Amino acid sequence: MNTTDRRQAKFDAVRFDADAKVRLRDKWCMGLVAVSTNGPWVIFSYFLMYFYTDILGMAGTVAGSLMAFARVFDAITDLIMGWAIDHFNLKWGKYRSWVLFSIPTQFVLFIMIFIALPDTTSVAQKVIAYIGYGCFGAIGSTLCFIPTNCQVTNMAKSQTERASIAGIRGVAKNVNKLFIVACYLPIVTFFGGGNEKLGFLISAIVFEGVYISFVIWDFVMSKKYELNADGTYRTHLRNIDVSTGKEIEKISFLQQIKELVRNRPAMVVVVATFILYILDGVRSGATVYLYNNYFERPELASIGLFFNAGCAILGSLCIKWLIKFFKDSNRAYIATMIIDAVMYLVWFGLILVIGRERSGELMGVGQPLFILYALCGFLQGAHLVFPDVMLPMAVDYGQWKFGHNQAGFIFSCYGFCLTIGGALGSALLGILLDAIGYVADTVMAESVLRNLLIVGVALPAILTLVQAVVQAFMGLNDKTHDQYVKEVAARE
Repeated sequence: MNTTDRRQAKFDAVRFDADAKVRLRDKWCMGLVAVSTNGPWVIFSYFLMYFYTDILGMAGTVAGSLMAFARVFDAITDLIMGWAIDHFNLKWGKYRSWVLFSIPTQFVLFIMIFIALPDTTSVAQKVIAYIGYGCFGAIGSTLCFIPTNCQVTNMAKSQTERASIAGIRGVAKNVNKLFIVACYLPIVTFFGGGNEKLGFLISAIVFEGVYISFVIWDFVMSKKYELNADGTYRTHLRNIDVSTGKEIEKISFLQQIKELVRNRPAMVVVVATFILYILDGVRSGATVYLYNNYFERPELASIGLFFNAGCAILGSLCIKWLIKFFKDSNRAYIATMIIDAVMYLVWFGLILVIGRERSGELMGVGQPLFILYALCGFLQGAHLVFPDVMLPMAVDYGQWKFGHNQAGFIFSCYGFCLTIGGALGSALLGILLDAIGYVADTVMAESVLRNLLIVGVALPAILTLVQAVVQAFMGLNDKTHDQYVKEVAARE
């Protein structure tokens, strides 16, 4: 077989029917590109504030305002990105064209974020910081995040295959998170040799170089899923009206909103995801406060988070089997949320019954409450990955209902809710800490500490149950979804 025949065979091997399988290598490519979109934000969440305040000498208020404004700007550009995906068919592919544009953009902007001038208090330094961080999230990251999520919808139509991809993505992201938490600052120290400015800069170049290599792999791998061997678009990505054989006219932004509102599964998943990231922002942010103040075991905070995240890796990997056990994706998602909430409420109840002092003792490594907290991470890991399975279902439903692909706009709304939900979760935690009378570095009353436990454990569990109620209105199961996919394929 010559080179041309082998190339044609690679494209011919791709199938888009309801039970088509995806190569394991391609699944891992999607898992690693998820690391590329998630990894920089993990670095930002743990180390960017320290870099701004301790390395650049920024005031905390200025640094916090910059980060908050950038996330709002990022949320707005998510919607613009979705509109652009649905309206332009560029020659490199419907989704991978934007991935290509993101490669140099992300690399340059990420490095800009960690550039420290000799005079770090200068106006030029602040301008670089604002442009780098603001544009990385709003432009660089968005150019990659929305299209690569859309690619999953295009690559796999089977819920089993999508769950497998989602599980691999969850594992890859959580392993990367553990590595960053444990190794990023030692790597900065190693490269800097005592100069933190240099260490942060070289580390940024190295980490983003690795992340970009995954994006390049995705660009190469995804070609066969979006284009034919001759470079033309795959038929289902061209939005052809089957009754006339002509290309469907561009849909206005207002029409896209109207169709999204009428796409019940998409609306339910997007709203549920919004709640998910609010509760996750509160729960994640409150963990350190609980270890430091309620349990009075600050030395265990990092260890507890490590084991919780480790169990989350296993939870995200088992999502495929959870769906098989409950025999439906939406049923499995709702059950996961309920069990997740119940486990946290049991943990909360045991702490109240045992008492604060005894609870602190039982939160030691290997102790019962510590083990229960770590196991809570298993369901938490699956919980956070399920939207990657449910959103493609909503995209398929929209294509069946309206006759054209809504992937870009639906995933852009998902990105919008993810960004705003996370920001609101962090803001809500700050408001609640003030409301319960929390004051750092002081001896707090038992009532304040008890309310801290409610904020950090009970409230997220209750919000999880609220999310489960919302998700129950999706009105779409795997059996019906498979039928819709087959009907769309028959039209094409």
